[in-house]
Amino acid sequence: VRTARRELRAGAVVNAAGTWGGAVAELAGVALPVLPRRGFVLVTEPLPRVVRHKVYAADYIADVASGSAALQSSGVVEGTPSGPVLIGATRERVGFDRSLSVQALRRLAAQAAALFPVLADVRVLRTYHGFRPYLPDHLPAIGPDPRVPGLLHACGHEGAGIGLAPATGTLITAALTATTPPLDPTPFRPDRFGTGAAG
Repeated sequence: VRTARRELRAGAVVNAAGTWGGAVAELAGVALPVLPRRGFVLVTEPLPRVVRHKVYAADYIADVASGSAALQSSGVVEGTPSGPVLIGATRERVGFDRSLSVQALRRLAAQAAALFPVLADVRVLRTYHGFRPYLPDHLPAIGPDPRVPGLLHACGHEGAGIGLAPATGTLITAALTATTPPLDPTPFRPDRFGTGAAG
């Protein structure tokens, strides 16, 4: 691995670069079609505990599974112990565009108020966004890349990286230690997209 400061020698390198996983794979000479999927969240003023659990609208599952690049939004509302309510979730493939989407924020507010009418008159204090690492089949790339010996991938988890981190770590550990993994890693093969060398 060459950095701006030095060259590091390692028997294995794990690409755990999230949304930038495709760019890191390209540095190693292979194609991995990780794309950013931008998402926004609204944060309300502190409230009494009006929302005690994370609540998802039913269309959230369809949005996650969709391959559309267009703006998609479905209500996800979660109260926090300190009072603010978090309102999501949008998805759109617009590259690494960091600009604010008023359309997306309006949709989120309307969908949250539909789930919890009490939120219709609540002030939003701030918004933030991030980029989910999207792969076309909605499964992460986990494990050794047969195109580059010593390169392993652990990226493309979209919005579920934190939840899937323990299982991902277990699969990577099994690959690095040549032990039997607790589940079949075949669906997560980094070379499953039929793309060869980057280029």
